[in-house]
Amino acid sequence: MSALRRSVLALAVVLGAVACSADAAEQDPVLAEIRSELAARSQAETALVERVEELEARLERVTSDRSTAQRLGDVDEQLSSLSDAVTALDERLASEAEARDAVAEEAAGASADLRRSLTDLQGRLDQLQGETDELRTLYGTLRDRVDRQQRE
Repeated sequence: MSALRRSVLALAVVLGAVACSADAAEQDPVLAEIRSELAARSQAETALVERVEELEARLERVTSDRSTAQRLGDVDEQLSSLSDAVTALDERLASEAEARDAVAEEAAGASADLRRSLTDLQGRLDQLQGETDELRTLYGTLRDRVDRQQRE
């Protein structure tokens, strides 16, 4: 593109020199031909510049589309990774819930066993308390008899 511009500038310099020459009357047809050629080249340059700009815009869109596709691929990969993490967390939560339920069942069983044991112990304690009271009463009675016998 810069070489084309240099050619156009060189042609313009030649045209200027030709226009200034003394023999301009004889060179009018040549000058007209050069001017028309210069105009045609200028139009071709303009069309070429427009085409290059259009191609650059298309290239930018294609590059942008590829970049967008890459970003979408990255987002898809991150989404897949997050999905795997959520699945793992769900499995862990389910496992911990099962373990918690098992521990709760064991605690309920142990609590029932403890209540039964406490009830049995309370019954034994009451029984021993009754026996102790009977023995105290018996001891008191025996003591009273021994005291009476000693006084007599």
